[in-house]
Amino acid sequence: MTVTQQQIGERVRVARERFHLSQQELSEFTDLSVEDIAAIEGGERPIGAREMGRLAYAVGRKTWEFTEDRFVDDGALSALFRAGPTRIDKSQLSCSLQEGIAYALQFALLEQQVGAERRNLLREAFDLPEPGDVGEAIEQGEAVAAAERIRLNVGDQRLERLPHLFETQGVGSVAVELPEHVCGMTLFDARFGAFILFNAQHARTRRRFALAHEYGHVLMDRHRLASLSTMGSVDDLVEVRANAFAAALLMPAAGVQDTLDMDRVGARIEGGGKPVGMLDIAAVAQAFDVSRRSALRRARQLGLVGDPEYQTLLAAELRGDGAPYSTMLGLFNAPDGDSRRECRGRMVGLALEAFRLNQISHRKLIGIAGAIGVDGETVERIVDVLGLE
Repeated sequence: MTVTQQQIGERVRVARERFHLSQQELSEFTDLSVEDIAAIEGGERPIGAREMGRLAYAVGRKTWEFTEDRFVDDGALSALFRAGPTRIDKSQLSCSLQEGIAYALQFALLEQQVGAERRNLLREAFDLPEPGDVGEAIEQGEAVAAAERIRLNVGDQRLERLPHLFETQGVGSVAVELPEHVCGMTLFDARFGAFILFNAQHARTRRRFALAHEYGHVLMDRHRLASLSTMGSVDDLVEVRANAFAAALLMPAAGVQDTLDMDRVGARIEGGGKPVGMLDIAAVAQAFDVSRRSALRRARQLGLVGDPEYQTLLAAELRGDGAPYSTMLGLFNAPDGDSRRECRGRMVGLALEAFRLNQISHRKLIGIAGAIGVDGETVERIVDVLGLE
């Protein structure tokens, strides 16, 4: 069957509308005039090869999709724009989607060419009822995360290389520059399967959390065809559920408890010991490669800190008091095989303890740290936050 110029124009129109672009916006993306766009869509003007390439990229398609016998009118993009809050810069979001979809299409094509079976690895989605309240949303998210960790056979250990891990489960991903308050989005498309786009501009720990969050949507919300996650979506129970999933997937309850039970930290609340403090939160954040704020929220979720303690610790974190603890733990806890860093951390730890016991002076402490490459400002901040003056 030969596709007519009229049919090609109709497909361009449908693809444009699915991408929620006006003819004016498509004109700006393609350097074609609005009159040209209208003529193409009306079947009154042929499309050159280069023009077809620009049009296809602008609406998240491959050029051959407009000329094949069967044209797939996929609803994922419409679902995505419906899911997004109105305050999002649509032009920036469109650019991000264009880049992400082009990557996903090329990725899927290469997989096909080398015989990879990623899309066949995608597990069945969980059949969950819509959560009725925040408590139910959190309960559902945590339960699915616990089941998924068992299925992945990862125990209570930290999850490494999330993009690779999720790819082995049939889910592709790519970092693109999204609007600042957009953390990530997920598309379910027949052409490239399940694909996560996460914000390349965000800090590494936030990117990890966004990846886990979107993976939760893949497992729990696939019927929606698309998801778009923004910061502060506290009123959306589906987003609350995905947040709970991400927290539990990245920070399993038993693993968090084990981290807090280390001898370095001491006995926990259940044993009548000291309450959880900022050092503990920093330790959990480091152990599971998450932000301190995520670790703090998880500790409250697990009942390890009450609301008053949470507010006190959150205020301390907002003041910047948490960073020195992470710096100190970074000195003490070296990666496997980094013997130089491990020895340096042990030296600083011993020096801090000797200073606390009044065995060495403040000047000597600074001198020891400086001799092994730890700057005095870092040591001063640790001393101040730990209350060793």
